Amino acid sequence: MSARRAASSHVAAGVVVRLGRWAVGALRTASRVAAASALAALGILFLNYVVLSTDKARAYRDLDPNVAECRDGLARGWTILADTGRETLQTAIPSDGDGWVDASDDEGAVVAADARWGTRLRCALQRHVVPARAPGGRDLAYHLGFIEFQEDGEPYALVSREGAGDAAVDSAMLRHAMDDEMRAKGMPATMVKPVITQLDALKKHLAHGSHYVIAFVHGWRHDARIGDGNVADLRLYAAHAARFLAQRCPDDPSVCDMDVTAIYVGWRGARVDERGLRTWFGDAVGGFFGGLSAGATLFDRKPVSEAIAPGAISALRTIETTLSAPGAHNKLIVAGHSLGGNMLATGLQDDVVKAVRRHRFGETLPPVLGNLVVLINPASEASKWTAIQREVWSHLADHADAHTPASEVVRDDGYFPADQRPVLMSVTAALAFPAGGLRPGDCAWIGLDVADGFAAARKRIRSRLAATDRMFDAGVDYDWATHDLFPTFKFDFRPAAGFLDRVAARFEGRPPRGETCTPAAPVGLGAGLATLPVRTLSLLAATFPFQNTAREDSHTIGNLDPPRPAAGVLADAQQSAAPFGTTHELMGLDAPGLERHHPYATLADAAIDCPRSDRWLTRARLARADRRGNFWDSTDLAPRFPQEDSLHENGPAARFLHGLQLTGIAPITRPNDPFWNVRAFDNALSRHDGYRLSSFICALNQLVMDDITDAPAAMSDHQDVPGR
Repeated sequence: MSARRAASSHVAAGVVVRLGRWAVGALRTASRVAAASALAALGILFLNYVVLSTDKARAYRDLDPNVAECRDGLARGWTILADTGRETLQTAIPSDGDGWVDASDDEGAVVAADARWGTRLRCALQRHVVPARAPGGRDLAYHLGFIEFQEDGEPYALVSREGAGDAAVDSAMLRHAMDDEMRAKGMPATMVKPVITQLDALKKHLAHGSHYVIAFVHGWRHDARIGDGNVADLRLYAAHAARFLAQRCPDDPSVCDMDVTAIYVGWRGARVDERGLRTWFGDAVGGFFGGLSAGATLFDRKPVSEAIAPGAISALRTIETTLSAPGAHNKLIVAGHSLGGNMLATGLQDDVVKAVRRHRFGETLPPVLGNLVVLINPASEASKWTAIQREVWSHLADHADAHTPASEVVRDDGYFPADQRPVLMSVTAALAFPAGGLRPGDCAWIGLDVADGFAAARKRIRSRLAATDRMFDAGVDYDWATHDLFPTFKFDFRPAAGFLDRVAARFEGRPPRGETCTPAAPVGLGAGLATLPVRTLSLLAATFPFQNTAREDSHTIGNLDPPRPAAGVLADAQQSAAPFGTTHELMGLDAPGLERHHPYATLADAAIDCPRSDRWLTRARLARADRRGNFWDSTDLAPRFPQEDSLHENGPAARFLHGLQLTGIAPITRPNDPFWNVRAFDNALSRHDGYRLSSFICALNQLVMDDITDAPAAMSDHQDVPGR
């Protein structure tokens, strides 16, 4: 026995020794992996924050307008971008897809051809012209100004000579400019304010004349550098606006002399120099690694956008005040894209909540900034919008019950009057119809053929689902950045799990779950095995413990849909128990000429029709008078009033719908509510940056340019107006 015990002890000791060696080896391996991971992380940080980093404190458009070349450009107007663009279009490959890039609006090409434009395009205020080539055509002219901010929200000073530092204001030139202004106005020196910042230059420009102003706050991965794509996007919007005003001029002389001024609010949204990577390594390799490096900077840039918000809002309010001189006939639309939308949502949230809190029943809520604020695919927490919705909700009787009579609910329709216009709008490229997806029983109900009062609704739903199926077959161009990426950085992996499931579904040839009633074909063994890792990762992401499940904090403004009630069918309008989130829908109209991209250089001659659309919102609400104005549709308008001019009897260039129609959810806002949280289909707004369709640009401008509601005096003659 003793020998056996000795042998057993020897074996046990050997096992312990081997386990110990294995444990030591495992610890060494783990430590090496940890060290390698730490070094890789440090390497990525060093790469992003040192090697590939953009300049931390630099203004790109800070040349004083009084500099000779800037002054000459303002006097004559520059056609160089359009001229160069037309030449480029002759050799460019035409593309009208959702990844459209305007080859005719490239500052880089202009500078490459003539280096002097590298200085001229630094001017803080510029005037551009798109010449008409057709006989009898009209040139399009507009001004382009810049306001740039440092990361702490401080503005930049103007410089008055090429190569000057950010704070190097040439005092001699400044005194010369002040002397010129004194002589021109006959004013003493103490009354002349020096032009020192970009904002000062814009104030001086806007102080006289009639102006239509488009202010644009760019987003993530952009700044004000020469050649930036968002600067080109703003020029496209400005040229469109000039075209729309020219079309209105014969019928409305007040807009004939209105000058379009586009204001680009710049900040360091590009933390990584992606353009440099593409220059060094080519579009394929440099673009891939640039996108990979930039992806890690989303929430590095998001706090910066919020830090800049107070400075940006104060600058925009200064512009608003300048345009509000007595007797002035000026317009101001403010738009923010991506983190630029977050900047506006952050800076305006408290002001809007306060405005609602002070609002008096039945009075029109005035605009919160300019005439309209638009957030385009905002990368901002939904809570910044639901805070406003909760404030409105707290003042209204939401639904009738034992303690709230139906008459009180109807009365509260008038909290905002029938002539209320939208003042704050968010528009996001949504993923699917219906909002919230299909339930298992929905498809069975949709397929019924019975006379139960819902036959017409089922027909419309089947038609829309057929369109949705076609969209999924082609690939839905939704805003992946705010729908999937933003929640992932907020530690909510459920949208990412849905994305992985859709990837697997497309590879397997089956429709995505909950988004179609088309029966799924059997998945082959090979396809099932190939997608097993993706489906496994999707399951892990969906069920990952301790992730952030607070949807209002992890989802973005336009990707929070109100939950569908447990009862009812898609054609019902049941009250949601959490009436917060998206409120409207937007679709394209397939309008000839508008429902496509028009290159910048061709806009003076392009076949674009954006007519006046007066009173359409009032007439849309009246057409649903039997439903108290709910579920209004901009393509279904009440007959025009006798006093209306038939020339202005047009709806908007895109289709706006109140509520989430045919989803089983009652509208969570009243028909006259001024806060529109719009989920858009990809034939109106696509992807994260697909906001350049002429129809979309026209529809936004119509909300500001036109009298879309009736004045109170005109409305008093119509007794069926919702809320009266």
